[in-house]
Amino acid sequence: MFLIAMLASPVLAQLVQIGPNDPNYCYDVEKIHPNFEVQGQIHVLGTVRDETTAPFTNSRVELRKYISQRKQVSVRVVSTDSAGRFDLGIVSRGKYRLLASPTRAFKQPAALQCQNIDKCELKITLIVSPTDMPDSQCPIR
Repeated sequence: MFLIAMLASPVLAQLVQIGPNDPNYCYDVEKIHPNFEVQGQIHVLGTVRDETTAPFTNSRVELRKYISQRKQVSVRVVSTDSAGRFDLGIVSRGKYRLLASPTRAFKQPAALQCQNIDKCELKITLIVSPTDMPDSQCPIR
């Protein structure tokens, strides 16, 4: 009988919120800009490495069409190979957000530029990101 009374009694719980309550918080603390602009249709490929020159293996690389700070549309998602190489194929003219790190453990590249007209080979070196920053709980953008 005691067991039934315990199971039927109200249960106390505490709700713990992780992250900001304001839906605009991430847009206020992190201003997103395009980090890759293509002047004309071009083949885009490259490598992703960390500061020690170790390659990012089997890591997600995403190209998003930049529309505004609040809106980017995914154009292509690829993975790096065992040497950190990726190939985005032919990319059309426009402003983009290239996400070379799938997590906030590394800062996204600030500005990427093509040096060639025929083929754009990007050599991306990602820098470790501090974990105590205001945007550390925001999604990758």
